[in-house]
Amino acid sequence: MDTVFVTGGSSTLGQHVLRNLVSRVRVMAVVHRRRVEIPDAEIERLHGGLEETVRNSAALQRSQVVLHMAALTHSDNPSEYFRVNTDLTKQLLLACLPSQHFAYVSTICAHPDAGAYGRSKWLAEEAIRDSGLNYTIIRPAEIYGSSNSEGIDALIALARKVRVLPDFRHGGSIKFAPISVQEAAQFISEATIRRHPAGQTYTLCAERSCAATEMAQALRSSVRPLFVVPVPVGMLRAAKALGLPLPFKRDQIDRLVLPKTYNNALARRDYDFHPRSFLDYLAQGAKITIGAGSGR
Repeated sequence: MDTVFVTGGSSTLGQHVLRNLVSRVRVMAVVHRRRVEIPDAEIERLHGGLEETVRNSAALQRSQVVLHMAALTHSDNPSEYFRVNTDLTKQLLLACLPSQHFAYVSTICAHPDAGAYGRSKWLAEEAIRDSGLNYTIIRPAEIYGSSNSEGIDALIALARKVRVLPDFRHGGSIKFAPISVQEAAQFISEATIRRHPAGQTYTLCAERSCAATEMAQALRSSVRPLFVVPVPVGMLRAAKALGLPLPFKRDQIDRLVLPKTYNNALARRDYDFHPRSFLDYLAQGAKITIGAGSGR
């Protein structure tokens, strides 16, 4: 049985991944700040952060696979994105043995023009491709259904609470192609275990993207009245520049407007990835149970 060394396992997505892994492989999980809700008998906990992991790499080198999910996602200091997401990933790569497989959870926003966060993840991807290790890179799109009130979940919560759904506009309505946290976790765990073929970069997204008007139409089966309010991204940038209190960081606007390629064909080909419809999820009151058979 293989051993998988996991960073970022205490995140909401990470805990779903751990639950999928523990019955199939041995798991060593780096625990940092938040508690991992997995019984002690099922995983080996390693306390500390990425800095300690790269300083003391003996545990990491006992594994056959390194699954790197830890990342900084929100910061007012752009340099922190590069320190954590890029530099520490490079150090983690240097700590790996040539025989190890490196699985990396990136983002669909990994791009040199996606603000500090997106660029830091893009640079980490480039380092992985140049490392000489066998690797798998996974780029999830927006994720819904987690316990965190942010991103697409925050938009849904806003619509339910105040009956308003923002229609972010940047040369037209910005579209989204979300997948559930369970489906993302299933794919990540499956790709970590099977890891074939190596050297692939997978995009995880819905079969088709949707704009705010389509989301509102689906939500109106359970939320009435519901108003779609156009929100020009230029207005958000101006408000942020003026220092007005907004519930997101400056670089999150860069991620929002980045032109994204929503294409999960490679994930579908190699792992039979068929995510459920986000619009169906909304239409059914955002209470769809995501089954174990989807996304694999």
